[in-house]
Amino acid sequence: MALIFEAAEAGNVEFLIIISDSYPDLIWKLKENNMSIFHTAVLHRQESVFNLIYEIGDPMNSIASYVTKDDRENMLHLAGKLAPLDRLNIVSGAALQMQRELLWFKEIENIVPRSFAKRKNSRGKTPKEIFGEEHKDLQKDGEMWMKNTANNCMVVATLIATVMFAAAFTVPGGSDQTKGTPILLRSTSFMMI
Repeated sequence: MALIFEAAEAGNVEFLIIISDSYPDLIWKLKENNMSIFHTAVLHRQESVFNLIYEIGDPMNSIASYVTKDDRENMLHLAGKLAPLDRLNIVSGAALQMQRELLWFKEIENIVPRSFAKRKNSRGKTPKEIFGEEHKDLQKDGEMWMKNTANNCMVVATLIATVMFAAAFTVPGGSDQTKGTPILLRSTSFMMI
């Protein structure tokens, strides 16, 4: 049975599909802390494993209503925790990582019963409070990343505007340094008709 939880943690959805076809009841087994493979998938950000819930056709409320024994945390509490680094680093940049984490939290929030969003765990924390605490550093890093990106874009835009301004007022062929007149002034290719 430990093998199915390892498969859920690693995202080995093919193995879990084979197991669910051969032993349908095994996929609903719980760990000693009352976590299903779907809770494990939520905690470890394994979207493909979590999507099995839709394919199997589970009544959503039955599996989503399980609460861990020790911490009394529901699926939304688990989604509020920071993703493991290997899953977090799928996208680069703290702002994009924060966006991905927020989207994951919102997706799980849509699945669990509405009352779970306000439920407190054994430490008296709601899922949103856990999300805020766990993602505080990522949020700060994301803000810095966005500011640096905006500053870099501003520098590039300024350089482009400067070059375009200079190019707009530069006469083709250049100017005679003594008279200040365009060198190609008398050329037929320079004259516009």
